[in-house]
Amino acid sequence: MKDSLKNMDRPNRIALLSIISTSGVGNQRSRNLVEMFGSPLDVLNAPAGEISEALKVPLSVGREIISRGKNQKKAEECLDKLVLIGAQIITIWDGNYPSRLKQIDNPPVIIYVKGESSPLYDYSVAIVGTRVPSDNARRITTRIARELSSVGVTVISGMALGIDSLAHEGALRGGGRTIAVLGSGIDVIYPPSNAKLYERICKQGMVISEYGLGVTPEPHHFPQRNRIISGLSLGVVIVEAGLKSGALITARYAIEQGKELFAVPGAAGLPRSAGVNRLLKDGTATLIESGEEVIEHMRSQLAPVLNVSATLALPELNDKEAVLYNLLESGPLLIDELVRLSEIGVVEINRMLTSMQLKGILRRYPGARVGRT
Repeated sequence: MKDSLKNMDRPNRIALLSIISTSGVGNQRSRNLVEMFGSPLDVLNAPAGEISEALKVPLSVGREIISRGKNQKKAEECLDKLVLIGAQIITIWDGNYPSRLKQIDNPPVIIYVKGESSPLYDYSVAIVGTRVPSDNARRITTRIARELSSVGVTVISGMALGIDSLAHEGALRGGGRTIAVLGSGIDVIYPPSNAKLYERICKQGMVISEYGLGVTPEPHHFPQRNRIISGLSLGVVIVEAGLKSGALITARYAIEQGKELFAVPGAAGLPRSAGVNRLLKDGTATLIESGEEVIEHMRSQLAPVLNVSATLALPELNDKEAVLYNLLESGPLLIDELVRLSEIGVVEINRMLTSMQLKGILRRYPGARVGRT
């Protein structure tokens, strides 16, 4: 891979946005073009005929790509706006592109991201389900998400009404991380009633979309979005889903992608339970009723973020890490309290806590607290 792809500069990012926005190109074709020609700028500098021949498409497509490359105002404005709203694009060639997402069929070449990316997001479980859940499903969803989040597992969902929103809410209450995958542009909050939840997720996790700025939610976006929810996750939990539910589309992606699939049993005879109960009857999904059961089924996969044996040797710590570790000698503390006592900035402390958690010496607790393992 060329260095121009691994460390893509602004001109190449602008060129890539121009290429992928061309009608009829899409993820796979834009990726093929860039890797065949060497970089997005190399694509735009190639003759239209060579581009069309490489893609096996009419000459008009090659000409359209070149035309968009000459008029890059929209792409430039996109990058400028991303900076203004505190977001960024991550390309499939970047080192911080989610490794699991890269392995699915037709992975997005560009993802729009708001929030802080973290290697801990590799240890994720998705929770999805109906937009109109029963009271029991609401309680179970919040509890499962909270239980997963409180031990360091990232919770992923789609920020829709119902189960999705409850999954994010439960994860935030657990003091851990959560990721929302949108079916609209990253700057288009849908549903609008989730505006406050969106902001909280950005501060305590990440919002992701493959759709460009300003793109409104369309019905066909959500099935596509669901492949990303599953693709980012190690496992998927389905809570209350009808036979034609979008959550069952996520379940299908989970099966195709080789992910662990779990389902919470629903009341017999109710349409909104029919989908999950069929998954359980078919033996497609494992029956669970708590986050602890998910953890037990996936302990080996989630081990790096779960509580580890106290008999492990303490890894070497730098001076600031040692300060944090010593402050936690008497028990877990709020992150805000650690900031006050250590006089280390909140951004730096969060990065240090992530590093120390990966080393297996810290764990997260409910209520935005951390403590020694």
